[in-house]
This record gives sequence, structure tokens and C-alpha cells, in this order.
Amino acid sequence: MCCITRYLLVSAACFCLTFTVRANGPWDHTQMNGAYAPTFRPQAERPTNGSSGGKSLLVNIRGGEPLGPEVFEVSVSEKDDYCPPPRSRWSVQADVLFWDRIGNACDQVLAIDLNSTVPGANTVLSTNDLDFSMEPGWRILVGFRPDPCSALGCCSALEFSYFGVYDWEDSAAAVGDQNLAIPGALGLAANNFLLADEIRAIYRSRLNNVEANCIKSCCIDPCTQVDFLLGFRFLALNEDFSLIGTDALEGTSSYDISTSNYLYGLQMGGRMTRQMQQWSLQFTGKAGVFLNDAGQSQIVTDFPPNPNDLIARNVPGVSDTSAAMLGEVDLTLVRRITNAWSLRLGYSVLGLGGLALAPDQLDFTLTPVSGTNLATNGFVLFHGAHAGLEAVW
Repeated sequence: MCCITRYLLVSAACFCLTFTVRANGPWDHTQMNGAYAPTFRPQAERPTNGSSGGKSLLVNIRGGEPLGPEVFEVSVSEKDDYCPPPRSRWSVQADVLFWDRIGNACDQVLAIDLNSTVPGANTVLSTNDLDFSMEPGWRILVGFRPDPCSALGCCSALEFSYFGVYDWEDSAAAVGDQNLAIPGALGLAANNFLLADEIRAIYRSRLNNVEANCIKSCCIDPCTQVDFLLGFRFLALNEDFSLIGTDALEGTSSYDISTSNYLYGLQMGGRMTRQMQQWSLQFTGKAGVFLNDAGQSQIVTDFPPNPNDLIARNVPGVSDTSAAMLGEVDLTLVRRITNAWSLRLGYSVLGLGGLALAPDQLDFTLTPVSGTNLATNGFVLFHGAHAGLEAVW
């Protein structure tokens, strides 16, 4: 009797907290902050008892709260084998970047004044005299929301992006009157790196990035969405450094270095979007540990030389793999223009560590192994504004 009594009490409670409807069609879905939630329909749209349809299903709306006029329609016959597609499946973001770069390798002396006898005071040119300015670049991101019934349904969205900045360049020079030299034994051996009239440094850098991310979305409240991301990222930083000594009576000598950094690895991160009527604010953070396939090559040429001594040093290539780290944050303000188009304006900061920077490979010694080391302890910080458009369909 006790079991029967409990059963009757539970049945009565369930009856008070549930209701039955007969559904004539599949689930109705709408997009809300990037997530896809069921649509509630007013009770006036409920099918009548005489309408045809599948078997009715008990649905608990609020678990204990008084039932309102909403009705969530679902057909048992369709519930198990129907997966509704998202309303907006594609999105494209295109931004123009205006990025600066901080970090030009460790400070090294590049030229000294031979007329100065005070140690440390004879430095007339160093790597700290090189300072990159803000340069333009571009970024594009393509997003796709897969069919939730497909093998990719575990991702709320897939995102593929590329950005590049190609023209960082700066130069600095020390000018004298046959009183300049580069430090070390290399300066004594090269014809125009000793008693030179000018020694000039030129530094160039290029950055390319490709990434693919799986996005998993959830909502904190109707106006706030959080996206968790996991993906693969490839980043390439290539640099060229030249040190040129000029003697007005004889000619020029050059010391040229090229470095490459190819970073591969997985990254994790998150993105929070806060809706404010026609505006939304997005904050994104990413981080990862990468494998850096780094390399460097360098050559020292002298003119006018003995024909057999044109190349004072030639290191065709030194490579090694090491660990590198990446951290990135981005803040973007989005203004919706239409249902499909939005304006974007924001600021990004990207930090990279464990790099082979070109000036760090300078070696002013003169031995059989000079210039064959690979230094991968460089750190750079990229930062700047971006502006662009976003389209969804």
C-alpha cells in the first residue's frame, strides 16, 4: 500500500507540473547570440484535439513554476530522427590591421668610433637604434556552422583564419670620416668594416599566420555568449638583417643574415560576446606552446677584394627545433548595420617567445665556426588596431 500511495502522489505531482500537446511539425529554432535555442509558441497556436499528428509528449517547462502561455511543441515521431539546421551557417570577417612591433633582439654594438678611447662611450650604433613603425596588414576569418547531425556536430562552429603583416623595416646609420669600425676580429679582417666613413644597419621582418579552430558555444544569459576554442595554428616570422660598411675611397662590405621561424602547434582559448542592442563587445584570448622549426644563414662579403677572398664568411644554413610560446588577446566592438552586415573596430596584442631573431645571430669573431650558432631566445610583441566588416548568411 505504501508503494501504491507513493506512486499515486508522484503521478499527481507530475500531472500538475506537465502538460500534453499534439505536434504537427518539427522543432522550430531561432538563433540567439550564436547559439541555437528552441522557440516557444503562444498557446493560441496549439493544435486542437482533432488535428492529426504524432503521439503527444509530456514536456516539463519550468519544473515547479506556474505554467505560462508558452507551449514547446515536439513530436515524438520526429524528435529522435530530426536535427534542425542552424539559421545562419556562414560568416566572414575581413579586417585591415595597423600593427606595431616591440622587440628588436638583445642590444648589441654594431659600430664604434676608433677615435674614442673611453670604453663604452665609443659606441655610435647599436641594435637599439632600430625601431619598427606601425605597418598595415590584413586578416580574414571564415566561420561555418556544421550540421549538428554530422560527424562535425560536436563543434558549434568551425573557424579558419589568416593574417599577415609584410613590411616592417627600419634602418639606422653612423657617419664618420674614416674612423668607424664594427667590433671584434671580423672588423679588422674586412676591408670596408675598418676605417669606414659610414656603417648602416637595415632590419626587415614579415609575419604570416594561419589557424583552424573548433568552437564550442554556450550562453551565460540571453545577452552573453561564451565560446571555447581548440585548434591548430601555424605562424611564420621571417627576418633579414644587413650591416653595410662604406669607404668613400674604396667601396662597401656587407654582413647579411636571414632567419626563419616556423611555429606549429595546438592552441586553446575562449571568447566572450556581450550583446547590447545593436552593439556587441567581444573579448578573445588564446595561448599555446609550439614547436619552432628555426633556421639562420649568413654571409660576409668584402669589396674591393682579392678575387679569392670575395666571401669572408658563408654559412648557408643552420637549423634546429625548439619550444616557443604564444599568447594573444583581442578586444573588438561590433556594430550591426543590417541582419547580415556589421562593422568591426578593435585592438589586438600578440606575444611570441622562443624565436630566432636576425640581430641575435650576429657574430663578430673570426674562427672556423663563427656564425654557426643559432640563438632562439628572442621575444617580440605585436600590437595595434584593426577595422573591418562582418557578414553572416
